Amino acid sequence: MGSEANGERRRSGDRAENPGNVEALVKEEFSLVTQHMVMSEHLNPNHHIFGGQLLAWLDTDVYLHCTNRLRYKSMVTVSMNNVYFKAPGYLGDIIQIYARIKEIRRSSVTAEGKAVAYDPEKQTSREIIACEVTYVAVGPNGRPVRLFDR
Repeated sequence: MGSEANGERRRSGDRAENPGNVEALVKEEFSLVTQHMVMSEHLNPNHHIFGGQLLAWLDTDVYLHCTNRLRYKSMVTVSMNNVYFKAPGYLGDIIQIYARIKEIRRSSVTAEGKAVAYDPEKQTSREIIACEVTYVAVGPNGRPVRLFDR
């Protein structure tokens, strides 16, 4: 049990408790993090979803996946790599964001994220973007810190 069980709250930047088998986190499959609906304000002049909107959703939602799996939330985005736009998203599409942890290092985590357009009526889906996002754990002073003791 951690300090939260004793009524104490961890401060931002405090080292996370080891979430168990760290290596097992890296071997997990993609999991659904959240869903968004494409609305008119998300469209570009070609009536496709803005790429920047997809990147913003991926950055936020992949972060949520990492913070929940690692039990640590004081992290900042340092890079988005291997970004591949594979298909357009359209008005009314339900965009499902999936994530999985790829690598855990001393003070950083790299995760893979993908957005899939899902049609509940046809029960079909198409991947529209995939990328890798790296986050670094930071302390109260904004400097990198160890994620947790191993």
